[in-house]
Amino acid sequence: MGSPQSLNAHIAKAEANPLFVWFTGATALLEGQAVCYDYDYGTATAYDAKRTNRVELPSITNARWFAGVAARNYAAQANGQFVEINAPGSTCNILSKASTTIGVGRLTFECGGTYAGYFRYQGFEGAGSAVPLQTVDRSSTAGKCLARLEVGSQSGGVEVVTLAAAGGATVCMVGGVSYIVGTSISADATFTLADGTLSGQRKAFSVITTAVTTNNFVVTVTSGIQGIANAVPTTALATITMNALAEETVLEWAGVASAAGLWRVVFTAGSTLA
Repeated sequence: MGSPQSLNAHIAKAEANPLFVWFTGATALLEGQAVCYDYDYGTATAYDAKRTNRVELPSITNARWFAGVAARNYAAQANGQFVEINAPGSTCNILSKASTTIGVGRLTFECGGTYAGYFRYQGFEGAGSAVPLQTVDRSSTAGKCLARLEVGSQSGGVEVVTLAAAGGATVCMVGGVSYIVGTSISADATFTLADGTLSGQRKAFSVITTAVTTNNFVVTVTSGIQGIANAVPTTALATITMNALAEETVLEWAGVASAAGLWRVVFTAGSTLA
């Protein structure tokens, strides 16, 4: 999927990798809205090939299973429906909620919330991200934008996490990008980052829109290092503390066996590492 191929159609038609799948949701789908495979469908111990022909809206639990984007609008159906999607490698419309410039940057599908399956923010490269091929401003009203769906390893999607005023335990995805919307919180907002499961798995935290005030957003890293020098791990990484607008930290899971692996800092700006 996504390998070079001839276009068996009129030259004005976009190159696409269409698939027909069963959408399990009861909601409407908009052209360009992202869906993910229902990878854990059925009984976990049983063989069930439906896991890669059934799709659902993106969530923080299926974010590593991006399948594609809806090829057209579909009205809501209470019991689900067959839909056509464009898979990674396609040139097609995405459902954008951003201002784009042709050939510049990337947008990544969003997990959960009001904008599940929309493309608003940039995440990691790979399946689930798209390079815009149209200059158009959809930041106020979501709409279609021609784009090239990237191929490769799963991007992991993006999520927007608005901190609770009371602070306390916060739920974030293990992989992908967590965009943190700050506010004045009465206690630290906290999240514990579990060990990764795949070599090269990526995770990022970024504060957007509003700073975190009065207290902080604190990530406890189960297993981590701040860097590697001469192939030897350096200072341990136990916590990442963030509060100011535009603070960001990007991590990568280093290690083939999770029991021996570590989250390694590959970029940080403004965050306090300890």
